[in-house]
Amino acid sequence: MKIPFIAFYSMLSLMYCSAALGQSATASDELTARMETAQLRYAPAFPNSTLLYSGPEYIDYSLRYSVRTGHQYFTWPEKQPGTVTYNGEYFDNLSLAYDTVLDQVILSFPNSPFMLRLINENVSNFTINEHYFTRIVTDSSKNNINTGYYEVLNSGNTMLLARRTKKLQKQITQKRVEAEFSPIDKFYICNNGTYYFTSSKGTALRAFSENAPQIQEYIKSRNLKFNKKNIEKSLLELCIYHNSSTY
Repeated sequence: MKIPFIAFYSMLSLMYCSAALGQSATASDELTARMETAQLRYAPAFPNSTLLYSGPEYIDYSLRYSVRTGHQYFTWPEKQPGTVTYNGEYFDNLSLAYDTVLDQVILSFPNSPFMLRLINENVSNFTINEHYFTRIVTDSSKNNINTGYYEVLNSGNTMLLARRTKKLQKQITQKRVEAEFSPIDKFYICNNGTYYFTSSKGTALRAFSENAPQIQEYIKSRNLKFNKKNIEKSLLELCIYHNSSTY
């Protein structure tokens, strides 16, 4: 917030001083045109509320490593179109990234390399390129899940949530520090207000314990797999089936 704000008003001050040195109508017209140009350039950096731009600066720590495999962001290394509900206010047309190592939402300024870290406690939910994330805060009723951001993969009474994280591994080779970012996905089924960590067929059946026989029959009929490659797809299909079934 401070850098573009200061730059904007510094520019206006310089324009005002320059105009004061000349008395001609041409100079006045030029000043007006330059002020309008500056406003058009910097206005996108201040949408709706300055509260959105009050977080600390984000420094891309991956650049300190001479060799990097992967990156710290969710899916894309480039900033993506997104939205956020922040301090109870909804903001759209933003340029966002999600650092899955630090569990932080990153906000980019338009036409600027400057980036901010949104304050986690102020974020209710956000989207990145149509992927919807919500922030869950752990309390005594949610002891099966940790505080953080979770991607919501379906809607309905029974939901599938994905915890998208990455592990940063470092090693020194030939006096160089190399970094590798390894993705780790964990899945949770929210059924009847309870969160179930789900990593296998057995844990999936526990999440649907009241209808376990029907769920098991559906798994068999659909030949659903719960290995690392297929578990997300299979769990999502189960949740959709459960939401649409009357049993």
